[in-house]
Amino acid sequence: GSNDGSAEFLRTWRDNRPADNLIVIEASADRRSFSDGVNIACAEAIARFPDCRWLFLYETDNCLTSAGPLEKAIALLELEPQLAAAGFTVKQHNGMFYGYGMRFPTALSFALGQNLAARLNLHAPNNSAWRLSDGIRWRTCDVVFTSPLLIRREAWEQGDGFDEKNFPFSDVDLDWAWRCAKLGWKMAVIASDNVLHDNLEQLSAWSANRALDFHRNRFRLLKRHRGKHVALLKPFLFIRHWLETMILARKSAADPMAKEKLAKRKQMLRTVWNDYS
Repeated sequence: GSNDGSAEFLRTWRDNRPADNLIVIEASADRRSFSDGVNIACAEAIARFPDCRWLFLYETDNCLTSAGPLEKAIALLELEPQLAAAGFTVKQHNGMFYGYGMRFPTALSFALGQNLAARLNLHAPNNSAWRLSDGIRWRTCDVVFTSPLLIRREAWEQGDGFDEKNFPFSDVDLDWAWRCAKLGWKMAVIASDNVLHDNLEQLSAWSANRALDFHRNRFRLLKRHRGKHVALLKPFLFIRHWLETMILARKSAADPMAKEKLAKRKQMLRTVWNDYS
């Protein structure tokens, strides 16, 4: 479902460099979400290479400056059988470190909203102490994002891959990590200076509905993993959306961006009682 030119780039690469044996899977007309794409690609890889042990999720805004990080991830998963996957500390193009993971979210962090929860550090990774395995510096946290991420095939299959029906994009990696944790798996992050994650603030078609999709999927995620009592948050969420609507209404006259956000907040006010659907 990508519309950033990456599909065309891959087709051109495949056609111009046949020796690389690059396989490009054409998009399905009815399965075009991020989760669909990952599930389709992983199934295709396992079918074509039945003995494969690892699945590498590498997105269009990622870059490895060398093969070193991938080699370390494979070595770490071979050394530590309890690890379902290994990601990396990542940087942006300007050299600033970027988020690589987070703790499992709570009802409180959701009720407060992303900005306030971030200020209170409620989403900060619950990192273990750094460890050293054969020269590889790593630690664990609840969720390591899929950008990029090396996955152990056994864990992928035990966790039934991504839930493409309930989490087409937002929070799909959180749901998979949570389901893996319930099966006894851990997620690792490897210290690295050679991995980039930066889309240079390019917007995608998904960005237009980002706020609504986030709330719908985060509510669904918490109901699944924290319990149905999360539904009791709805009055508090309604009040938060009402306050956000009032603030944005004041700004919208002079700020076109605020006007767009205002429309989304009004939509959330209408849909919060129905699980944002």
